[in-house]
Amino acid sequence: MFQIVASGRYRRLKSATAPHRERLEELYGNQSMFCSVENYKRYLQATLASRTCLETMLEVSHIGALYSGWDQSKLEQELLSDIDDIADVDIALVVEPKRTSQPVDLATVIGTLYALESTVSGVQNRAEQVSLLGFDGNRGARHLIKQSSSLVLWSQALKLIEITPFDDDDEERCMFAAIAALGAFEFNYLKVFNHVARQPA
Repeated sequence: MFQIVASGRYRRLKSATAPHRERLEELYGNQSMFCSVENYKRYLQATLASRTCLETMLEVSHIGALYSGWDQSKLEQELLSDIDDIADVDIALVVEPKRTSQPVDLATVIGTLYALESTVSGVQNRAEQVSLLGFDGNRGARHLIKQSSSLVLWSQALKLIEITPFDDDDEERCMFAAIAALGAFEFNYLKVFNHVARQPA
């Protein structure tokens, strides 16, 4: 059987991004993002802003030619539908989703893909939490259910992450891109929930 020898890139990316992924998990809990409809909608808005920028960047960089599971991994449309499902909850829009038309190099594509795929960790727990708010794959939690189902694509994404040929400079850009992508989520969550904290009681 054909066997691919892993480059160790996934392990290095996992190690380098661990503090950033841990901060995101802490934010989910500290801000009770999945414990009330209002906070969940804020989470959706911040997540949409992050994913729209990153996903469109990968799209214009032709990630679909590299990763056949891309259509099952992107979440922009599901997030938009989830937000529409909670249209009756009036939450101030603090971060605007912005699309990009600027392609990036291959190393940045791979690092960003790793970051997006790594956000799948814990998604089943998040889906269980919002189910208590009355949301599921038909209403309000489409993106979470899609993420749960895309777990089967992880081996395909991991293979791409591992075997894509890089030189030393590429490896550094790949790691930086992964950290920057996770940082975009952290920035938008902090912006949304700190804005709430500053509002008068």
